[in-house]
Amino acid sequence: MVPGTTKAVKMALNDRSRIPSDAMEEEEVAAEQVSKLQDAISKKDAKAIEQIQPHIGLTFLSAGLANAMSAASTNWADVTKVRQQLEMQRKRRSFLAVGSSMIREEGLRSMANGVTASCLREMTYSTIRMGAYENFKELYSSIVEPSSFANKLLAGATSGALGAAISTPTDLVKVRMQAPRKAPDFRPPYKNSCAAFAEIYKQGAVSEGFKGGLNNLYRGTTPNIIRACILTSTQIGSYDEIKGFFKRNLQMQEGTGLHFSSSMVAGLFCSLASQPVDVIKVRVMQDRSANAVSLVTSLLKNEGPMALYKGFGMCWARLGTHTVISLVLFERLRSLFGIKPL
Repeated sequence: MVPGTTKAVKMALNDRSRIPSDAMEEEEVAAEQVSKLQDAISKKDAKAIEQIQPHIGLTFLSAGLANAMSAASTNWADVTKVRQQLEMQRKRRSFLAVGSSMIREEGLRSMANGVTASCLREMTYSTIRMGAYENFKELYSSIVEPSSFANKLLAGATSGALGAAISTPTDLVKVRMQAPRKAPDFRPPYKNSCAAFAEIYKQGAVSEGFKGGLNNLYRGTTPNIIRACILTSTQIGSYDEIKGFFKRNLQMQEGTGLHFSSSMVAGLFCSLASQPVDVIKVRVMQDRSANAVSLVTSLLKNEGPMALYKGFGMCWARLGTHTVISLVLFERLRSLFGIKPL
C-alpha cells in the first residue's frame, strides 16, 4: 500500500461523515435568515400601515380645510352668481349690474350672505369628493389603466357623487341664504344657517312625518349629484391629468407654480362643463314646489337655451378662483402633513 494512503482515506471518510452536519447547519442558518427577513417585512408592513392610517384622515382634513378657506374667500362671487341664476327674465343682467344692485340695496355685507352655510357645505361635500378621489382612483385601477385620463374621470365622478349625496342639505341651505331677500329690511329667510336645517325639516315633516322632513332637506339631490359628477371629474380629474402633462412635456417640478398653472386650466374646464346643471340645481333648490323637469322646460321655453349659462362670468370668476385656491392649499397642506402630492 502506498504510504499515507490509509491516512488520506480516513480523512476523506471523516469529511464525508461531516457533510450532513454541515448541511444541517446551513439549513438552520438559512431558516434563521428567512425568519429574520419575515420579521423585518412584517414590522415594515406594520409601520407602513401605521403611516397610511393617519394619512387617510389627514388627506380628508386637508381637503375640507382647503375648500372651506377657498369658499370663504370667494363667497362674494358665489352670491352674485346665485342671484343671476335665479333671475327669470329672458334679458340677463351682467354680474357687475347684479353685484352693484346688491350693494346699493342691501349693503356691502350682502356679499357675505350664506358664507357660514357655504363653509359647512365644503367641510362635508369637498372633504369627501377631494379626500376620497385617490381611493377611488386606486379602486378603478383594476378596471382601467391606472394612469389613464378615464380612471381619473371615473374617480372624480364617483367621489363627487358620494359627496353630493351626503351633503345636499348644506347646499340647499347655502342657496336659500344667498337668494334674493325681500325689501325693505332684507332679512334672511332663516335666523341662521344652523337653524335653517331644523326649519326646513319641520316644514316637510308637518305633512309627511320623518320621510317628508328628509325629502325636504334633500330637495334637488338629483341635479346636485349630476353637477358634482361633472364638476369633480373635470376639476380634480383634469387637474391630475394636466399636472402630469406639464411635468412630462414642460419639465415642471412639484411646487406652487405647477399647482397654480394646472388648477387655472382645470378651473376653466369645470366651469364650462358644470354651469348648465348648476343653473338647474339652484332653481330647483330655491323653488319649493316645481320639479327639475318642469323647471328646465319652463326655462328653455321662456328664457332660451342660453339661460343655462346665466351667470357664467361670475361662475368662472368664483369656480376658477375657488379651484386655484383650494387645490394649491390642498397640495400645500398635504406637504405640511407629510403626504405625497396629488
